[in-house]
Amino acid sequence: MHAAMTTIASSRSLEADRVVAAAMALVTEVGLGGLTMRDLAQAVGKSTTVIVNLFGAKAGLIEAIAFRAFEQDEAYHEAFFAAVDDLALSRDSLLALTARYLRERAASSADFARVWEELLVSPDAAAFLPPLLRRWDLMRRDAWTAFLARRPGLEAFGEAISTYLIIEQFYVGALGGSSDYEAIAAEGLGGLIDRAFGRPDDPASATESYVDRMVIPKAPSDGLEPDSIKRRLLDVAADQILSGGVGIVTNRSVSTEVGTSTSTIAYHWADMRRFVIDAVWHAVFREMPRYLDYRHPLGAGPPDMQRWGEMMALTLETPAGGERGFYVKYARLIAQVCLQARRDPSFQELAMILRGPEGGGNYTNRGELWPPQFDLTRRAATRFALWIKGAAIMAAATGDAPDAARLQAVAKTLVTQRD
Repeated sequence: MHAAMTTIASSRSLEADRVVAAAMALVTEVGLGGLTMRDLAQAVGKSTTVIVNLFGAKAGLIEAIAFRAFEQDEAYHEAFFAAVDDLALSRDSLLALTARYLRERAASSADFARVWEELLVSPDAAAFLPPLLRRWDLMRRDAWTAFLARRPGLEAFGEAISTYLIIEQFYVGALGGSSDYEAIAAEGLGGLIDRAFGRPDDPASATESYVDRMVIPKAPSDGLEPDSIKRRLLDVAADQILSGGVGIVTNRSVSTEVGTSTSTIAYHWADMRRFVIDAVWHAVFREMPRYLDYRHPLGAGPPDMQRWGEMMALTLETPAGGERGFYVKYARLIAQVCLQARRDPSFQELAMILRGPEGGGNYTNRGELWPPQFDLTRRAATRFALWIKGAAIMAAATGDAPDAARLQAVAKTLVTQRD
């Protein structure tokens, strides 16, 4: 009897493993929101009843996927750094290594990385998720820190690099292969590695060239009355995007909430894609705090270090309303656009417009936003912008937001101070 029960348990475990593997592959294709028990059952050639018996409701399946993805990602980091254990840590070797790390994790075959990305921006507040994502963040940070510690002085950059790579991983997944993106990403990553090695910043030629060529979007609500139908459509779509992602916005979902017909959006916009893109930009401009809005300088002069830390900490508050929590909302929006662009190439242009000028607002407004002791070069602005967005995504997922003191310490790590 005992042997028979063991055989049954082993068979059940193998079946569960197969279902989890198939579910992870489906998440790569359609995201967590698009994963259905019906599609999964079809993929494994079983009935939905079998899957329910194994995992219970969909929530149990997602929890199983999450823990399996964590185990695989932990194994990936162990193997990745073990393979370069003898690598001499120079500026060029570390730059090549971080670029390879991003490429491997952006590959469609890296199901565990896709699951991690989906979980980071999931609106699901399952109790298991924040503790697991804290473990995930600590695992990545410790892996980078331990590797960098092989060269004295570099271990301090373990947290900075691992957090910076969070948001860049979303971008490379959406834009990898684009010449403009590859040049800008290499320039930004090069600036990060240069800072780790104490090298001065070179000009950001690729970024500046791209920004000179791009048409910077205007706020879609400019000139609209607050209670106009067009403004209300944008407000509702922006709210839906910020709460659930780009993929949940439909003509019906917006029109129903506004209380208008489904033909109204078509009356004001050429197509649904154009409307969604305008709603994304509306969300960005609507939520931006005045002190971060380089288009409308306050004329208040630069803050001291304490005030700067306090202002930046407000952007990472979660949950938050009004202007607070701006980077949390903005970073999640970027990640959701990038995930959408993986599945719908028509969103790649939007993702590129978001990535190209990263840090540009901080740089343009540096005289009002940054304490005068910082030499905020264009590359420094980019690396801080990517770091704070990575920190914001993690803060939203775990509830652990950096405080003013940590932000001040990170700024000193990433940005050169004047003598």
